[in-house]
Amino acid sequence: MRTRPARPVRSFPCRLALALAALAAAPAVAAPQQASVRPQPAPQATAASAADDSLESWRLSPGALGARCSDAIARAHQSVENLLAAPQSEGTAFRRLQAIEQTSGDLQRMITMPRTLQVISGDAAVRDTSVACDKRATALTTAVLADPRLYALAQQAQAELGAASSASPADRQLAKLYVEAGRKAGAGLDSAGRARAVRLLQRHADLERDFSLALAADSSTIRVPLGDTVGLDPQFLARLERAGDSLTVHVDESTITPFMRFQRDRDARRRFFLAYNRLGGQANVARLDSALAVRDTVAHLLGFQNWAAYQLSTRMAKDPGRVMDFLSGLQRPLHQKAVNEVAGLTRLARKDGVTGALQPWDYAFYAERLRQTRYALSQNVVQQYFPVDYVLPQVMRLYSQLLGVRFEPITAGSAWAPEVSRYTVIDSASGRPLARLYFDLYPRPHKFQHFADFTVVPGMRLADGSRQLPWTAIVGNWPVPAPGHPALLSHSDVVILFHEFGHAMAAALDRSPYPTTSNYRQDFVEAPSQMLENWMWQPSILKRISRNVTTREALPDSLIRRMIEVKHLTDGNFWGAQVFYATYDMALHMVDGPIDPTRTWDEMYPRYLPFHQPENTWPEASFGHLMGGYEAGYYGYLWSKRYAQDMFTRFERDGILDPKSGRAYRDDILAPSGTEEPDVLVQRFLGRPVRDSAFYRELGIAGK
Repeated sequence: MRTRPARPVRSFPCRLALALAALAAAPAVAAPQQASVRPQPAPQATAASAADDSLESWRLSPGALGARCSDAIARAHQSVENLLAAPQSEGTAFRRLQAIEQTSGDLQRMITMPRTLQVISGDAAVRDTSVACDKRATALTTAVLADPRLYALAQQAQAELGAASSASPADRQLAKLYVEAGRKAGAGLDSAGRARAVRLLQRHADLERDFSLALAADSSTIRVPLGDTVGLDPQFLARLERAGDSLTVHVDESTITPFMRFQRDRDARRRFFLAYNRLGGQANVARLDSALAVRDTVAHLLGFQNWAAYQLSTRMAKDPGRVMDFLSGLQRPLHQKAVNEVAGLTRLARKDGVTGALQPWDYAFYAERLRQTRYALSQNVVQQYFPVDYVLPQVMRLYSQLLGVRFEPITAGSAWAPEVSRYTVIDSASGRPLARLYFDLYPRPHKFQHFADFTVVPGMRLADGSRQLPWTAIVGNWPVPAPGHPALLSHSDVVILFHEFGHAMAAALDRSPYPTTSNYRQDFVEAPSQMLENWMWQPSILKRISRNVTTREALPDSLIRRMIEVKHLTDGNFWGAQVFYATYDMALHMVDGPIDPTRTWDEMYPRYLPFHQPENTWPEASFGHLMGGYEAGYYGYLWSKRYAQDMFTRFERDGILDPKSGRAYRDDILAPSGTEEPDVLVQRFLGRPVRDSAFYRELGIAGK
């Protein structure tokens, strides 16, 4: 069981879901392109657009960064105002909408990276400047999306395209998304209602930003006597600070797994668990409580029953009731599996003299003990086969073979931190550059604490017809190696890497002409990368990416067999936790009126997992999804998994590295991105509508 949900793979400020929500993202406004309604061929990327180092804002001083942001936002604002004020005779509605989209994309291009620095920069002044930029950009976005002139223009464009048989899917989707965004921003209200909606949504953005920054700045620690550190991984111990006869353990995402799995002292595990479930503090609980009130007000103001209905109006699921039916069908069988799992672990704990019920801080430790005793499988043994300096190149080679790309290292220049590495992604067949890829894989103070892929420069068609290549960054917190030793990864670390790499390739291979259509519906966005996790469980692939740090040998067959045997060992608690997080999220956002987040968590938790939440903890204060754009959306991980496992059946049938299927995945799923609805993409890839059987098989339960 994970004590808290895994961070979303694509979250703020990754690929922004709506490109006008782009107007909160990034500027430098070229003359708007008056494109035809007729679909245009995708422009060729140029070497210049791949290496436009003028965009690398981490080289700028805080003053220069702020000036760039202010200038870009001001120019974007003026450009949009000019376009909205122009007489209708100056072009069709769709051409004017395209011009606004161009302005939006230019804005994103210039300030998505500066805005991202608030969660990756080690310089406090830069982070402060980035926060200020983000606030100004968000204010502009909120106001523009609520503008009734833009809303009317989008509706007119949608009507025009409905009558134009030659309109492309991307064009139709662009107009559709602008209409959706306008309604959600309050553009359909009267002037007083719009003004109120704008104020509320700006307040909401401030609360979410402050929540995330407070969580990133949390430096909670516990102290552990040296005598209680026996059994901990030497690589982990080398990172800890010694003071007298004890060690200081930072409580965060990079430490929870190595500590909770291998810390033999039960009280030390308890203290870590409690500290972990207090991250963010009561101040974040208050921010969440305020945000819930704002959301409820906004939803009713805009004519929605609640915030869940508001959010789902632009997602695949559409109806909160449909989501709850989906989740409730998973709850009972997974809860029973979880209870059975804990019963087995309790028998192990009894041998250590543990009396009474097993506690949540015991779970990871005894699950690891079960792997070792029943399956002779130890994470410390497995990770000897996954040194970072071997795994990462092998993963890149696998993606090269599967998707027809190659990676060239960039040695000149620098990034936002010395340890960040950079590559150019190149199409193998044509030799054309496709994207820039960054790796920022180790923890730093004030850095984003989870693993995610961030798009720091969006891919888009420029005003001159060329294409700005996307720059995408895989940001994580792998264990720092002991001095003189290579960093070693657990198998779960490798799975996460392959997943995030999948998101990076989705950004690199997206061929959408518009930033607004360059992302999937949020409840599908995880599916392509979730599908790719399956590769990390194939014996032939595990052989390829592993090499023992001492013997240089690949994982032996016997060890691979045991790894696969334990894959589903804790499914009840893992997937049961996912159902709990999703249902809790929906409960907060389907209620009519105030709700106590802490009390709701405490009451719901034991209905989904075989534990009780300890008193005086507030895990919702560090549940970043609730305050990062995933609210009423956590169900998307499970929803996406249905599609992921069904898409994988094609590779099961045709071969795990079948080049034809790999190319179809690139052409049918990644290249179109958000230009068409996910069900259309998946049906094209599979040759049939989606089925649920592979999903239920993966969870080990019977489907409906």
